[in-house]
Amino acid sequence: MPTWNGEPFVAEALESVLAQGYGDFELLVLDDASTDGTLDVVSQLRDARIQVHRNRRRLGLAANWNRCLELARGEYVKLFFQDHLLAPDALERLMVSLEAEPEACLSFGRRTFVTSGSGAVKAPGPIYSDLLEAFYARPGKTVRGVDLVREALAGQRDLTTNVVGEPSFVLMRREAALRASPFDTRLRQLCDWDFWLRMSRASPMCRVDACVGTFRLHARSATSLNHAQGPLYREQFRFLRNLSATYGPLLSGGDRQRLRRLRLVSSVRAFSAAIGMDRWRAPAERPDGRGV
Repeated sequence: MPTWNGEPFVAEALESVLAQGYGDFELLVLDDASTDGTLDVVSQLRDARIQVHRNRRRLGLAANWNRCLELARGEYVKLFFQDHLLAPDALERLMVSLEAEPEACLSFGRRTFVTSGSGAVKAPGPIYSDLLEAFYARPGKTVRGVDLVREALAGQRDLTTNVVGEPSFVLMRREAALRASPFDTRLRQLCDWDFWLRMSRASPMCRVDACVGTFRLHARSATSLNHAQGPLYREQFRFLRNLSATYGPLLSGGDRQRLRRLRLVSSVRAFSAAIGMDRWRAPAERPDGRGV
């Protein structure tokens, strides 16, 4: 569990992990130099499975995730956020799914969204919900990254829309995660989606068509803070550049051309934002209803 100034929510998050029906795991708390009472709250939980590590200086979100991967020792690894909640059977469901597909690199499941207090980014809207329903309705229990990229390009869908979900609702094979690592520290909102696609370039991902947890949105959540900083045009450009490097050789000539056009549009938006020209444009809307 990577933490940073998570005092209001971390106890409930930890308790949801410790209450798992499958209990044979280590729980590493990687605190990123919190300045509040996060570690005081953690210290009150007496459980031999908990190990606490504190960074001497703040690394940042993605860099702390990389530190988690370095310290994890189990065959499987999950990054669980300090303000989310895990369903009691989540670990078991995700692990069974992975064990049934030895070639898969990760498994993931559905999540619900709950908004706490004011100032939080809006929960995903009907466009994103419909997209997820179509995604989970597709045949088979596994999906490959290259198929998701090809389908998005063919359907002119937003490639930055994360249909897999956040790390809290994903279980990774540690060896596969280490091969794909590190998380790109230049990305702040799309670093997980970028990582899932890199992991699944050569291996399938398993879908669990059941809710495995709750995504809690609040004013201090990473998602709310990221979107409060304004449009993520530069981040989208970097994401598409990574995507092109990862999947370009696997795509058809037509798909590579579509991807180049998307990168060009993204670079223009990033440049316009950098010089302040984007202030006269209405913000675009992403399929997840959160804006870009």
